Amino acid sequence: MIKMLGRDPAGPHLRCDRMKTLLIGLCTVILVWFCAAPAWAFCGFFVAKAEASLHNASSKVIIARDRDRSTFVMANDYQGEVKDFARIVPIPVIPKREQIRIGSNELVEGLDAFTAPRLVQYYDDAGKLWQRERNAYLLGGFWIVAGGLYLWFLSRLGGMKMVVELCVVLLIVGILAAVFLPSLLGQANKAKQAADNQSAINVTVADRFTLGEYDITLLSAEESDSLTAWLSENGYPISANARSMLQDYIEQGMKFFVVKVNLEAFTQGEYNYLRPIVLEYDSPNFMLPMRLGTLNATAEQDLIVFILSRDRAATVANYKTAFIPTDNKSRSQKPSGEELPPFVQEEFPAFYEAMFQREYEKQGKNAAFLEYAGFLGMGACDPCSVPPEEIEKLQTLLDQDGFTDFSYITRLHVRYTLDKFPEDLVFAETSLKDLYAEMEKQDLASRNRGVLFQGRYVIRRLQDAPSGLAKWRYGRWKPLWAKNLADSTGWDLKSIEDKIALYADTAALALRWSEQGQKLARSGQHERALNYYKKALELDPSNATIWSNQGVSLYELKRPQEALEAFEKALSLNSIDWTARDYQEKLRVELGGESR
Repeated sequence: MIKMLGRDPAGPHLRCDRMKTLLIGLCTVILVWFCAAPAWAFCGFFVAKAEASLHNASSKVIIARDRDRSTFVMANDYQGEVKDFARIVPIPVIPKREQIRIGSNELVEGLDAFTAPRLVQYYDDAGKLWQRERNAYLLGGFWIVAGGLYLWFLSRLGGMKMVVELCVVLLIVGILAAVFLPSLLGQANKAKQAADNQSAINVTVADRFTLGEYDITLLSAEESDSLTAWLSENGYPISANARSMLQDYIEQGMKFFVVKVNLEAFTQGEYNYLRPIVLEYDSPNFMLPMRLGTLNATAEQDLIVFILSRDRAATVANYKTAFIPTDNKSRSQKPSGEELPPFVQEEFPAFYEAMFQREYEKQGKNAAFLEYAGFLGMGACDPCSVPPEEIEKLQTLLDQDGFTDFSYITRLHVRYTLDKFPEDLVFAETSLKDLYAEMEKQDLASRNRGVLFQGRYVIRRLQDAPSGLAKWRYGRWKPLWAKNLADSTGWDLKSIEDKIALYADTAALALRWSEQGQKLARSGQHERALNYYKKALELDPSNATIWSNQGVSLYELKRPQEALEAFEKALSLNSIDWTARDYQEKLRVELGGESR
């Protein structure tokens, strides 16, 4: 065998392997680039359009749990004549008089607003969206030219057969990229006093006193007939079918906290509403008696429980705790594919009610729903459903009510009837780490470090009209938004699509009016600009950007009060519109008010 000098027989194969390796690397770079630069250059922000009163007949209870001590803040959602109000609460122990006090409605309302399911709104800058696409096109062109030169080099080095094979590989990679690119852009991410014996036999009154507008009695009983007789004799109306339930509580060793309105004190105190009652006691039983509330109910009852803790979260131990559906993935520059149509902003309470009822039925009508779990404070929420000054006020209220170090809150929502919830709620404390791990398994954990979980729903709106492929890609989201809404609520898909089309036409016209107003404002013609902003807001009154732009023009025209009102409206729609917030602060100072 003759050995040829100057050439290794293995050389061509090694060169071929190197070329293939380089080709794979090139294909990988191209594929990664087009997947990593999806042209969704959303320059947006969100609006916290949460509705604190999403449910009409809902009771609200705050429970602060610290070892074996439970502190209850019981909001009164009673509807009727004040003189007829009465409440009977089974409790495991008789508390001391100093463990009962009057609470703050503001605290209940503040926690409700802070943890309420919220609607996020991102404003997408179509101009920047197209600019990013243009950059992608240029870079893509560069790679095409580079790839052509590379193939030419290969043809010179290894013949046409290798070039054909490599072109086939590139074609397959290109087809796969084109097919799966939408999914890689995010669409695949689919998917809460001393004893005083009374006339009734076997009833012991441990204490009786008046506190604020309430007459309060603490008592125990040996059997339900005597307790029912005592309640009737003392003006606490109770239905006849309550005997068996009261007997069940008595056999469990429960005591009773009974309260009614002292009309004289209520009148003299000039109260406009019944204030919450705060009750605390020490007991290993971490539970909330709710069954008595079903006796006079004519329909399903809603209960919102806010559980405060120093370092833990809570779930319901004796019923399933389900996570309310949420969009935890969508971000300003990263659509998730789980967004909803923009018109949901005007119908958010109706959307949430329909969605909740659907999930409630899916779970067999006997599950508690987690709606929020996380840190209680500034910067924790994503987004915050209340402005920063309201969070500061909430923290002050917590301090005033003795909850200074309770830094974490869990919001649980229970819709119940007696047949589906035959037992009272029993709670279990869980570590933040364990709860987060469970949510991670279901891909529901919040991406914000301060929030473990929140009911979060997203809409996207254009600031201006898109062009190029951006227009086509953006338009492709609308059918998906419609399907998401239909699947979540059970609403008719065709009606949703019709409403999306109508809203899109109206919003587009509003944008054109607004853009014309901005052009005039930039040239100093603020009076004329206001006419265009007015027309735009008549078409789209939920657009925070237009309200903010109107405020700027009003400010430049030396109309401070009107400007302040415009900026406050913008902030009510988008609590982190920093331009509006800066002007608001400035105008409050100019008008002689306090800056917050």
